[in-house]
Amino acid sequence: MLRLVARRFGPPAEVLSVETAPRPQPGPAGAVVRMLASTINPSDLLTIRGAYPHRTPLPFVPGFEGVGVVEALGPATTGLGVGQRVLPLGSAGGWQGLRALPAEWCVPVPEDLTDDQAATAYVNPLTARLMLRALAPVPGTPIGVNAAGSAIGRMLLRMLHAAGARPVAILRSAASVAALEEEPAAEVVVEGSTLPRLDGGFDAVGGAAGAALAVAIRPGGTMIHYGLLSGVPLPPDLGRREGVAVRSFWLRSWVHAAPRAGLRQAMVEVFGDIRSGLAATAVAARYPSIDFAAALAHDALPGRGGKVLLVPG
Repeated sequence: MLRLVARRFGPPAEVLSVETAPRPQPGPAGAVVRMLASTINPSDLLTIRGAYPHRTPLPFVPGFEGVGVVEALGPATTGLGVGQRVLPLGSAGGWQGLRALPAEWCVPVPEDLTDDQAATAYVNPLTARLMLRALAPVPGTPIGVNAAGSAIGRMLLRMLHAAGARPVAILRSAASVAALEEEPAAEVVVEGSTLPRLDGGFDAVGGAAGAALAVAIRPGGTMIHYGLLSGVPLPPDLGRREGVAVRSFWLRSWVHAAPRAGLRQAMVEVFGDIRSGLAATAVAARYPSIDFAAALAHDALPGRGGKVLLVPG
């Protein structure tokens, strides 16, 4: 089979290469999944660049999100069938043709979801749903969302609106305002402008933008910090200084702490969000894995209009 491998950390287009590898075999209670499509996400690119070297052994096969079909099962595996579509979760490894993993990490995919919907069903939709559950906004309250034009930012706007809150979209540039015309934002603000008073917020940026969001939240409110698009951490004393509860959310930590039954139940909720459109994800393009350089270049385009998927080939 073919796989994409990073044998050192650095710029993804420079350190990734296509390699051949033996076909994996399932463990006693495991499965081998033939990948149909895998998503390029910021978490993949950050890991390739070396953001988490203490938990990323080399060589590293990226790919935290994707969909595949069960190709083989171990003798002690129950609850799965050969030919069944699943999401292989719990670790990286999706950017290859075949992936072996414990069967308990394979989440069955409903038949009514397309491969594109399934391939993008995990990282952003589950993060958005779990963060909304953690913030528990009161209906009618204004909640800020920075990087609101991103895929997950749009999901948060929709979910907040559906929960009865008043989502305030914070964009990094005025050029992005028109792109949010169809999203249910109660107010749209460009980063750097004065923010309205808020009851809570979701921070995907960190740095000065994350700090500005915290300053706009009333004392006693909560800001959930889940991303670092700026590459700059939040000030360490931010919460104490502003009287705001600053809580970090990392999907990986939640997933590995949750019982497998809890993860599957959360994914059932997410599949419902996808059907309703709350967690809909646009797909901009699909590239064969051997054309990964073109896929990465497309992913880096500003305003690309959706996720870029890698398919085996």
